[in-house]
Amino acid sequence: MTIGWQSSMETGAPIVDAGHRALIERAQTLVASISAGSGLPVVERALRDFGNYAVRHFSQDEDCAQRGACPALEWNAAARAELMGIMAAFRKSYERTGSVPAVAEDLDCQLSSWVSRYIPGPESALRPCVTRGRQG
Repeated sequence: MTIGWQSSMETGAPIVDAGHRALIERAQTLVASISAGSGLPVVERALRDFGNYAVRHFSQDEDCAQRGACPALEWNAAARAELMGIMAAFRKSYERTGSVPAVAEDLDCQLSSWVSRYIPGPESALRPCVTRGRQG
């Protein structure tokens, strides 16, 4: 299975969809760097970029929730926790074996599974938050 954006993932909220696309693109870059057998600096850069973006993405969701009732906050917390677990397991595996196809395949499978469960998830419920966020 390969991580990739699909029209079925769209929530209808352009800012949310753009964030999801960016997260998926960074995941693809990370998996591709490992699949290519890239060295530590390249993989570390892709891992940092993915991790930093994921933190920003989930922080925006939490900021939205702090502005008012956010129906997707609990869902996002579960998604964030599971993603952190996937990345922690990946890190251990990568540190043991380096850039080998099996590590890339496992990460791709784990992230693809995560994406299928959490994107878009109930985030279409975020539309009111996104609209309010743009207004002020």
